[in-house]
Formats: sequence, structure tokens, C-alpha cells
Amino acid sequence: MTNRRAHRWLASLAMAQAAWSAAAADTASPPPVCVPALSANDVEHGFHFERGCDIPPRRLARFALDAERAARRVRLSGRERVAFAKGADLMFAAAPRAFERVAPLVLTLAAQGAGRPGFDFVAYARNWVARYGLLLRQMRVLWTDDPLEPQAQAAVAALDLDTAATLLSAELIELGAPVELTATRSFEAGLVEWLRFSPKRSLTFMRFAHAMRPGDADIAELYGDLLEEMKLPEQAQPVVEALALRYRALAQDKPDRWRPRYARELTRLGRLYVELALPQDAEMAYLRALAVTWGLARERPERYGPDVAALLEALGALYRDADRPGDAIDIYREALKLERALVQYDAAAYSAGLATTLNDLGVLYATMHRADDAQHAYAEALGLQRALVRENALAHRAALARTLNNLGNLYSDGGRLDEAEQAYGEALSIRRELARESPSQDGPDMARTLTNIGVLYRKQGRALQAEHAYREALRTLQPLERAAPGTFSADQARVLNNLGVLLSKSHRPSEAEGAYRRAAALYARLAKKQPAAYRSDYARVLGNLAKLYAAMGRKREAQTAQEAASQLRSAEHAP
Repeated sequence: MTNRRAHRWLASLAMAQAAWSAAAADTASPPPVCVPALSANDVEHGFHFERGCDIPPRRLARFALDAERAARRVRLSGRERVAFAKGADLMFAAAPRAFERVAPLVLTLAAQGAGRPGFDFVAYARNWVARYGLLLRQMRVLWTDDPLEPQAQAAVAALDLDTAATLLSAELIELGAPVELTATRSFEAGLVEWLRFSPKRSLTFMRFAHAMRPGDADIAELYGDLLEEMKLPEQAQPVVEALALRYRALAQDKPDRWRPRYARELTRLGRLYVELALPQDAEMAYLRALAVTWGLARERPERYGPDVAALLEALGALYRDADRPGDAIDIYREALKLERALVQYDAAAYSAGLATTLNDLGVLYATMHRADDAQHAYAEALGLQRALVRENALAHRAALARTLNNLGNLYSDGGRLDEAEQAYGEALSIRRELARESPSQDGPDMARTLTNIGVLYRKQGRALQAEHAYREALRTLQPLERAAPGTFSADQARVLNNLGVLLSKSHRPSEAEGAYRRAAALYARLAKKQPAAYRSDYARVLGNLAKLYAAMGRKREAQTAQEAASQLRSAEHAP
């Protein structure tokens, strides 16, 4: 992708903006329907409606109280509360005149965050709205004179999904129904079950529908979506690959109609290949998706520009994880151009994404020892994030803390220790607040900043403060590890190794040995499961232990540890 192409895209976006403004001025639209909406700005201590329309205040207050109880039950963090409120508003907007039907479904949406840190409420709600629209369109067609069909159609239109599910189940047991009709009804039943937040039941219906009509694109798309959502990438792969091939052929004859769906399936294939640890296949899928989506964005930048930016970010992350930082930097820089244009169009919608890309680019620059470029990227990200925090602190504090922590790492590595301490201190202050609200989600980040501060204090010769930071990090991680064994082993091992280094240099060899041995035991288990990821860390700890044993005069143990470290390093560099 060349800069010239990016500039053409930016120019087309500017032209499109002018066209949108003119169209908005010239088009007379009917009076909008009032849509009830939760406030997404003040949700820390409870939910409330910023727009209630004609719904009785007592009913709104009861729903807000129920939503608060649901959020507390699943321990939503501050930013998850904001995301839940935004997702709820999307669902209310899908059926603004059916508040009593939507409200229980919105409460079920809150429950989806249980045990799933980082669950994307907005994306899930957006999918819910799209699939409800698909079901409405699907049910407009009456296939027989069966009186249950119009009843099911009316139930769906009224968002009475329980009744719709019962009616569709009754239709499905009809004997002698044609295969096409049974497949259609299974598809509709699967949609209803997904809208009722029953993905397993939905998958059963959809698998049945796909088996009967494998050539039906709508069925195949939703079946692939469900397999991906249910974390079944091996089963999803052939379904999505077949769809991509089909849409590629259709797009050759009718590009305007089929190119968007072809790009969607290529993008989904890229995600699946990443999950299946097939990076080369993922790269090809993303590049093909990018080529198609770029063409769409030149024609309709307002619709497909965000998709181009998202694809560039996915490709950049793929290169970053494949240890190709130079390629990742090139891709992220292209993403920046598009995201800057999107921010000019709608700052509220796209500023957070631009800041995230800048932060990720800063990390890559730091990896490549381009400290000035990294600092500039972090500084721009921080400017955006501080403005966002002023508007809605709950939604954006975590991102601000992440960039501050990364800036602290940059300063610490560059010997700018006072500036590093200031950045780490601000990051830690935010992460302490976040960890109090959501220990399982934000405690690990707090522990990582504490570990970084411990390293900084050790560099400054402040051994006692470094030790306190390391031990607080361990105290933070230990209950999390008990709740989810193995999840935080790598974090604990890193802290223990750093603590061992500190204790060794503080002439406390027995305590240092205990820290190193605990770190080595954790890394041994990790390296057994994921050797490529943890062999070098395991070798480093064993090397530190060998030096300690040598200093203690325990030559045989020092030799054993050193030989084990050497074997790990040899395996690391073996072809």
C-alpha cells in the first residue's frame, strides 16, 4: 500500500464528508421515534436513563435498579459498565416501542460478562441488532397456510421471543415437511435462540439447517459465526473457506453486491487462521481482505474506512506477534493515516482507536530502539487519552494507564529514571483504583506496573522499596492464581526472578535461592507446555541460580544449573 493510495483515500473521505453534509441539509426526514437511552457517562454508582421517552419513571427506575444488581452480580468493571450501557442503548434502539420486551434481554446481556474479562458488550449488542433485523426479514415470507406461521411472525415482530421459539418448535415437528421448509424453520429457530442468549441451542438448530442446505449463504454465514463464537475454529474453518470461495466467484459477476460479503469472510478467515496458529494463511487472508475492502472504501469511505483501519491493525498485530516489527510498523503507520481521517470525521467515535494504534506503534518503535519515535507516539496517544478521560474516566482510564506504563518502560530503558518513576507512578495510581473495582481483570496489570517500578527502584539503589514493590506484586497475583491455576504463572515467575536478583545483590543468598527456585519451577511447567515462548526465560533463571550457587561455594549445584541452562539455550537456537 503506497502513500499515494492513502492520500487518494483521504481526499475521497473529505469529498464524501461534503456530500453527507449536503444530503443532510437537503433531505427532509420524518420525525424520529423516541428511543429510551441509558447514560454512558455516569455509571460508576448506578445506571440511570438520560432519555426515558414516554415510559413511566417508576418502570425506568426499576429497570435501572435491576441493571445495577446484574452488573454487581457479575462484577463488571467501570469500563465494562460503560460498554454495557452503550450496548443496552443499541438494543433499545432496535425496538423502541417494545421496552418491556427488550428490558429483560438487556439484563441478560449484562450476564454475558460473567467470567469473561474484556467481553465486548457493544459488539455483541451490535450483532444482536443485526440478527434481529435478519430474522424480521426472514419471517416476512410465509411459506405455507399453517396458522402457526403468521403467529410466529407476529411474535417476532413484537419481540416475544419465548412465544416465537415455542411456535417454531411446533412447526419443526410437522411430519412430511419439505427439506427446504424444515431447513428454513431450523434457521429461524436458531436465530430466535441466539437472540434469547442461548447459543448452544442456536448452534444445534443451525448445524441442522446447514446440513440440509449447505449452499444457503445466510445459513452458512450464521453457522460459521456461531462456531467462531463458541470457540470451535477447526469446525468453522471449512465453513468459512467454502463461503469465501463462493463469494469470490459471485463477486466476479456482481461486484457491487458480493464484494462486501467476500471481504467479510476473508477477514473472518484471517481471525480463524490466527486462532489455529496458521500465521502465513492468516496473512494471505488479511491481505486479500484488505485489497477488496480498500476498493470498497474508495467508493464509500464513510462505510468501509473503519474496516480498512481494523484490517490494518489486525495485520500489524499479526506481524508484531510473528516478530516482524519492521513490517508491523509499516502497517500501523498506514492505519494511522486512515484513523486520523476518521477522527476528523467523528472524533467521539474514533479517537480512542487512534490512541490505541499510537500506543501499539510506540511499543514497536521501542522494540526497534527508536526511542524518539516511540516517545512521540506515546505523547500523542496520551494527549488523546487524557481528553477522553476528562469526558468519561471510567471508559478510558485503563488505556491511559497502559500508555503511561509503556512510557515508563521507555524512560527506564533509556536511563531517564526520574521521568520513568513519574510515568509509572501515575499508571500505578490508576491501576490501583481499577484493581479495587475489578481484581481479576485489572489486578494483573497493577502487578506488572509494580514489577516495573521494582526494577526501576533497583536501578536507583532503593533496594527496600524495590522489595516492597515486588512483594506487593506477588500478593496481588497469588489469589488470582489460586482462582485460575496456571493463568498467572508467567507473571509470578517474572516477579520471583527479579526478586531473586535483588535479594542476591543484597547479600541474602538463602532468600534469593528460594525466589529463584520458585521461579524455575513455574518456568519449567510453562516451558513444557510452550517451549518456544518460555525456554529462554527458564534458561535465564537457571543461569541466575547457577551464579548464586557459585557465589555460595556450591560448585556441583552451580554446574548442574548451568548445564541445564545451556541445554535450554541450545534447544532455543536449534534449527
